[in-house]
Amino acid sequence: MSKQLHQAGQELLNMGYYKNQHSRSGTTNDGHEHAVAQVLGESGFTQIDRAELTGLSRSVLKEWWTNSFDDRIQEPLADQPEGSFVLQPGGTQSFPDILIRDYGGRFVALECKSTQGTCPMWNDSVPKAGAVYVLSSARADRTTLFMGEQVITAEELAVIEQYKREFDRVKAACAQKMAEAATQDRGWLFSYRPQFFQQGGAEFTNYFEHADRAACEQQTLEFLSQ
Repeated sequence: MSKQLHQAGQELLNMGYYKNQHSRSGTTNDGHEHAVAQVLGESGFTQIDRAELTGLSRSVLKEWWTNSFDDRIQEPLADQPEGSFVLQPGGTQSFPDILIRDYGGRFVALECKSTQGTCPMWNDSVPKAGAVYVLSSARADRTTLFMGEQVITAEELAVIEQYKREFDRVKAACAQKMAEAATQDRGWLFSYRPQFFQQGGAEFTNYFEHADRAACEQQTLEFLSQ
């Protein structure tokens, strides 16, 4: 059992609101990610600078999480000491926000979400199965924990992937038609940006009053304690 990581999870659930990349009034903290990092440090984990880890790169991390956090892809990360964590291991705006190596050698991806309301902003990404999410809410002044697979099903993700491929084909066809229609050498290109939202009212979108909140938190703590 990972006592340190389980303890960190429990402490995170007791944490109030922290805004991303800004100081919270009355604290010396630099924002949500740093508040989470502080909890990890107080729970017995050591922060490591990503520059110290030769095997750590954005491409290695992407291969790891796109393959469902497959243990066989962790070898390039092996120089990260057990009982440590790295902030923004792939750089800013890259998943995950925090990479933890537990005392048993397991790697855990932690993603920090902060919102004025009660639902995360997903922008152009969707929750990743196997990752732990730490959601901080200004409206609730609370923090909750959940796993990616607890809030979106594999079937929903498969539908997204199917239609993404279709959108990509339409995009390529549009580019070809635009090139054929171009007579003024201005280089126009039509594109699109995927965005993901949750809707349906508070019953679906309020992570702090959702019927499954307690179950999600408990299952996440159980995952952290493995």
